[in-house]
Amino acid sequence: MQAAAERVAEGRLDIDPSLEKGPREFQQAGASFNQMVTALNQMISGQQRLLSDISHELRSPLTRLRMANALAIRKQGESQELTRIDTEAERMEQMIADLLSLSRMQLNSHAERETYTLEELWLTLLEDAEFEAEQHSKLLTYQTIPSASIDGNGPLLCSALENVVRNAIKYANHSVEVSFSIAGRELKVMVSDDGEGVPQEMLADIFRPFYRVSTARDRASGGTGLGLAITDSAMRQHNGKAEASINAKGGLTVTLVFGLINTAK
Repeated sequence: MQAAAERVAEGRLDIDPSLEKGPREFQQAGASFNQMVTALNQMISGQQRLLSDISHELRSPLTRLRMANALAIRKQGESQELTRIDTEAERMEQMIADLLSLSRMQLNSHAERETYTLEELWLTLLEDAEFEAEQHSKLLTYQTIPSASIDGNGPLLCSALENVVRNAIKYANHSVEVSFSIAGRELKVMVSDDGEGVPQEMLADIFRPFYRVSTARDRASGGTGLGLAITDSAMRQHNGKAEASINAKGGLTVTLVFGLINTAK
């Protein structure tokens, strides 16, 4: 029962037939536990399918809106109002795409779990981020990835770090630093930028879906406000957490804390 409860805490919502063996009282407790796991699975799957269906249905009227706007521009010529309509429609389309991506990852996160080394998860991601930073005349540095492994959903684990790193590149003035530390079975991944940071009272809110800070990290800089929400969701599904703080350079540091790392080589 303890092992089954720990699996659920790790996000693995699988029923365990062995719980329904033994004395009658144990069978009843095991059956109730398995019913709870089944109900959780159905609830999570239903919620994610609803989100996916809503996002999918929104795409059709949005596509028609953009086509109508394009026809209006062709007939009447460019105007500030029509350009604004197209900009907002494009932003909404990106938001829907992000929602669909989030719902798909969450829907498959419990079923598609494997063991990955940290290097095979994140090395290519960091190399690509280093190149992306160079294109924006910024410097991204990262420490050697520790020799450890983790059980989880690969795409979701990649998205967790990718969204934080790309966010840091976007808002950094000059540099981004990615560092790792392991204590026992706990891994911390810290992503720090030297940008304008976030007001202290808003640090806990930046992981909320669609939340934007009314400073340099606002709507004018683009984005849908879902990147860090996807990171937070991914961390929760892997028994971890995401935290934000202000660093010594005045920029933002996002720390991803994973609690079940296997450090055996």
